[in-house]
Amino acid sequence: MEQALTARTEWKRSWPTVLAAMIGMSFYSVITFSLSTFMGPLEREFGWSRTALSSGLTIFAGISMLGGPFVGALLDRLGTRKIAIAGLALCGCIFAAFGTLTGALWQWITLYVAYGLCALLFKSTVWSAGISSVFTQGRSLALAVMLSGSAIGQTLAPMIAHALIDAFGWRMAYVAMGLGWAGVSLLLVVPLYFDAKARIARGPAGDGVPAAKIVLPGLTIREASRDSRVIRIGVAALLASVVGSGVTVHLVRIVSETGIPMNRAVEIAALAGVAGLVGKLAVGWLLDKVQGSVLPFSGFAIGAFGHFLLIGLFEGIAPKIVGVMCVGFAGGAGLQIATYLASRYAGMRNFGAILGTISSAMMAGTALGPLFAGMVHDATGSYDMLESIAAPVMLLAAFLFVGLGPYPVFRNPEDQVA
Repeated sequence: MEQALTARTEWKRSWPTVLAAMIGMSFYSVITFSLSTFMGPLEREFGWSRTALSSGLTIFAGISMLGGPFVGALLDRLGTRKIAIAGLALCGCIFAAFGTLTGALWQWITLYVAYGLCALLFKSTVWSAGISSVFTQGRSLALAVMLSGSAIGQTLAPMIAHALIDAFGWRMAYVAMGLGWAGVSLLLVVPLYFDAKARIARGPAGDGVPAAKIVLPGLTIREASRDSRVIRIGVAALLASVVGSGVTVHLVRIVSETGIPMNRAVEIAALAGVAGLVGKLAVGWLLDKVQGSVLPFSGFAIGAFGHFLLIGLFEGIAPKIVGVMCVGFAGGAGLQIATYLASRYAGMRNFGAILGTISSAMMAGTALGPLFAGMVHDATGSYDMLESIAAPVMLLAAFLFVGLGPYPVFRNPEDQVA
């Protein structure tokens, strides 16, 4: 393939792949962010409790956590294109099948198990591996744009679900969102989404070569497991996910329990989402231009400062607004930083398995964080202790990026056949 492509050239060649991946990523977040809209109709229809309804996402998260490394290894062998297409098609059908529920809770659980297994095929690890394989100079911004698909899903899914439920009922809403959103994603992914392995296999030098035979540059699994830089990136991501998820899930209450009215607290908490998108795109753009530990350290340190402002030492609404936005900014930048640095320090040879392992650790942190936050609040009667713990933990995560050193240069076997 071409050597030393500029970021502009990479974008000119591969922007359709980024667009398709972004829309595919948006559908991955629909199952999570549409649930609250479907809860009311399902409660009225079947009398299910909030705990029962929430159990689906617990199953979904558990499968994502346990299956991440295995799917990552599959990506390294087969590439991401066919896997992503299969995942979108299967999950679109399963999402639509939620409209056939008859009131038996086992159906709800079974559908979530099936959805969780198939969603492994188009989670963020899949799209990240594909985008990273076709971008080098412009990789971070490309990842940021792709990952912003989750923000698109987070923003649009509740509104679309609400409109469809009002117009056609919850059953048809499930069908329309499943087949419609996945269908639009497939219309873009099938003709536009090609990762490095797919491109090599299609090109003159790799015509007819199976994806499993194509080798990309980077560390082996054994080398990555012993590389202190990769380990530090993973630990930092885990710590950030624990405190980030714990605070984010309880964010409205953290703000409201300082005496701010609930409706105003909701508005302030919503700023975290906006700041997260800004953090994702800003850090994504800058990481392509600035090497070293400055940006990763700064991104996580901003989160630590935000947690400090939310401890309760400062009166007034302004510190709460700034604190929430700092926490949101760090949350948006966190996955972006971990994904980009993993691709740089581990390379692309086993990037799927390596990022899958890091993502699974982050998913574990996401599952434990809200539980830990609730336990701290129950034990102390406020969230001050939680934020007092979160601030230094986030700062520790920031310091783990210090001294990572220059990006290694891996031998480039893009056209090598094993």
